[in-house]
Amino acid sequence: MTKEEITKIISDKFPGKIKESKIVNFEPALEVEKEIILEVLKFVSESKELSFDLLSCLVGVDRIDRLEIIYLLTSLEHKHKLALKVSLPKVGTEQCSVPTIETASFIWAGADWHEREIAELFGIKFLNHPDPRPLLLPEEWDEGFPLRRDWAGKDFIKLPEK
Repeated sequence: MTKEEITKIISDKFPGKIKESKIVNFEPALEVEKEIILEVLKFVSESKELSFDLLSCLVGVDRIDRLEIIYLLTSLEHKHKLALKVSLPKVGTEQCSVPTIETASFIWAGADWHEREIAELFGIKFLNHPDPRPLLLPEEWDEGFPLRRDWAGKDFIKLPEK
């Protein structure tokens, strides 16, 4: 199945809610609105045509003006791939006190640890997550989120400007 066919199937199911995006070396890549991400994830995993049965990777990204969650999906049956990206407002903006998104762990069990890592390191809360305990940082950690651009904890070493 081509990237155009995959994009069309998803866009037809969610008209006006999906737009193409660019993620280096990963096509097709689509940007999805936060409010429907769970519906889209369920659809692409349950659809017989698409059958994205593997969450290859789930990553958080801190952009200058927003946070992003990127789902890298694979269909083992059909041998095709898909990247889905969701933008979230940063904390402190009028739209957001804590960035939140629904958990995908009920669709792919492997999302569990990815989401726990993102929650700790980026401060994004995954709603309805079955096990939100810390995964990497000590339980008493209160120094912020180490993968955020604005983090400056006690172990932070600022590199010299060039």
